Amino acid sequence: MKIFTFLLIAACTSLFAIDDGTPGLDQTDIKALRDWINTKRQVTVKELGGNLSISGEVRAELQSTNEKKNGIKQRGSGGQVKHTAMRTWDIEVDLMLDYRTDRTWATIKLKFDNDAGTVGGTFDKLSLDRAFLGGRIVNGDTYNMDLEIGRRVLGYTFDSKIMFGSFMDGILYKYDQALEVIGDLYFHGGPFVVNETLDQYAYVGELGLLNIGRTGFYTKIASVCWDTKHTHNKKHNNAFRFIPIQWIWGYKFKPFGKITTLYAAGLYNPRAHGTAVSYGKRQAWAWYTGFSVGELRKRWDWSFNVNYQWVQLQAVPDFDGSGIGRGNAAKTGLYSKKSKGEGAALTTGQGVGSGNYKGFAIEFLYLLTNNITVYQAWRQSINQDPSIKPTFSYKQYEIEFIYGF
Repeated sequence: MKIFTFLLIAACTSLFAIDDGTPGLDQTDIKALRDWINTKRQVTVKELGGNLSISGEVRAELQSTNEKKNGIKQRGSGGQVKHTAMRTWDIEVDLMLDYRTDRTWATIKLKFDNDAGTVGGTFDKLSLDRAFLGGRIVNGDTYNMDLEIGRRVLGYTFDSKIMFGSFMDGILYKYDQALEVIGDLYFHGGPFVVNETLDQYAYVGELGLLNIGRTGFYTKIASVCWDTKHTHNKKHNNAFRFIPIQWIWGYKFKPFGKITTLYAAGLYNPRAHGTAVSYGKRQAWAWYTGFSVGELRKRWDWSFNVNYQWVQLQAVPDFDGSGIGRGNAAKTGLYSKKSKGEGAALTTGQGVGSGNYKGFAIEFLYLLTNNITVYQAWRQSINQDPSIKPTFSYKQYEIEFIYGF
């Protein structure tokens, strides 16, 4: 653990110190800190018997967003939602540390994501985006079993264009097997903490078969069981009344020397039911389809992804959506004023959440140098069911410059 402590101190001191006009470490303080570090025993990676890698990203981002709710402008000057902007600038730094031995590993990702601006800018937004440790419990000739414990975004492990936006703080079991003729079979899943005060847990799993018959076809079935704890709080019960089941089919091939993937998925939430927010309708279905071309490996490489999404109101919980969405500048939940069943209860014409939209997303990445990536995206959506209010229209352009090291 000493090596991680030293690395974090050094990194935070030399790379990520932010000049916000307040007194900070001067050169004397930095020299004293380095002298103190040098008096300690420096445990090398070689002595520990593993491989340590340190990587990072510096990002500069612009998002230009046009959002209307019931025909009323939501963002920027004169918008209904105060303290929001139509054009937002972000500065982000990601620091990743990975350590691995023959049969164990650990990974950390610290995310410094701050708003730009002399007035209104932020300087203290830091999150622990990923932190888990793992080990190989079975190392067979054609199959492996791994166990990992800690934190990750669900989308880091599980595949979806419209869900898996939540964090998973729990245990992940991984089974992977190569079947010579059939393809590559795997199952990844496990329990994770939702609310420790309520002793509430959720369960996630994904079963997949890749490169079926060595043809390039693949399929994946995944689900998250959120509906595991009922209380006397109706808002809480409604917020977690979700067990979305998703089935993906895809085909990966390489025409004209570019890796190309065609994919489509359907999703169904069997726990959806008619409520005042849904106008008494059962809004349980979602689907998306798209394709991607290319991948980033060296200078001047590019990749392109376009997909269409159709998501009903109750298909995905408001806190787990990862799709285009409807903008939702006010961050209004589906059944309550805030996400996860918090805040005042909502009724007809008020609920927003992560569903009731249809639209498309286009993403283009270009590797300008071996380190600098330019990312651009366009997202656009409207209501999937116009009869369910509020009515939204949403458009967003994003450009991001990413320096990886």
